[in-house]
Amino acid sequence: MTIADLYNFITVYQIRNISDAAVALHLTQSALSKRLKSLQTELNSTLISTRNKRQLSITESGEVFFRYAQTMTTQYELMTSELAAYRDLKRGTIHVGTVPVMAQYGLATKMSRFMATYPHLNIRLEELEGVALLHKLQNQELDLGILRDVQSQQLNPSQFATVTLADDTLKVVLAADHPLAAKSQLTMADLADFEVVSLNPGSGVYEKMGERYQQAGITPNIRFTTPHIETLLAMITGTTRVTYLFAKSAAPFLSDAFVTRPFAQPLISHLQLVYPRGTVAAATQRFVSALTQED
Repeated sequence: MTIADLYNFITVYQIRNISDAAVALHLTQSALSKRLKSLQTELNSTLISTRNKRQLSITESGEVFFRYAQTMTTQYELMTSELAAYRDLKRGTIHVGTVPVMAQYGLATKMSRFMATYPHLNIRLEELEGVALLHKLQNQELDLGILRDVQSQQLNPSQFATVTLADDTLKVVLAADHPLAAKSQLTMADLADFEVVSLNPGSGVYEKMGERYQQAGITPNIRFTTPHIETLLAMITGTTRVTYLFAKSAAPFLSDAFVTRPFAQPLISHLQLVYPRGTVAAATQRFVSALTQED
């Protein structure tokens, strides 16, 4: 008796016609009849009654066998699925797109641990601006993405699952000798007359900053944009310009030459992990778990 014999019988049981079952199984009627006869001989039981030529009937022994055949084929499918998942964990590459914040949020450390746990899995990491990252996710060029909520909200929630990895607060960043540095917190009215330098559109910062200005009814005087935090800090050094950065992502770049000040009304952002809904490879599932688990 083989797994194929079990599937053959289940199909016959459901259709109750040898000819139609043979078509469904892509077998000849003769071949299916021979397999059923051999199965009954092996079991020393009559499973099918063919007295009625139009529609066969299932014997009591056949009913019992059907229940066991269902259980056995279900277990077989679970086994093959689990073995396939195990094979996935022994080789392959996970393609990840992210905004450039891996080290600041401890994600590089989690990736390193994942690679140690699964030495045969490779990670291909692309650090991208928000617009490019969204484009690649929507075109299924990435297994998953790491981006800010202002970006992930542009994806269709019916197509993508979202998990929050970390929260961060948008801060005003100033040169240490800036006139506003003496204040413990800032309002949009305080900032209205100062030139702005910013991370590029699509960074998440640019959008959150613009939203705050818009809510205050102020048009910001944005003089300069760049994808690099170091360049932003150089552009505010020795000037009265202001910039905006998320506290955790900015922390490694700051020195005594700069101060950060919170808004009077705090602005919180969520860094999120996004991946396509539906069937997800076992390796990707484990990777998601590795990034979302608490330290």
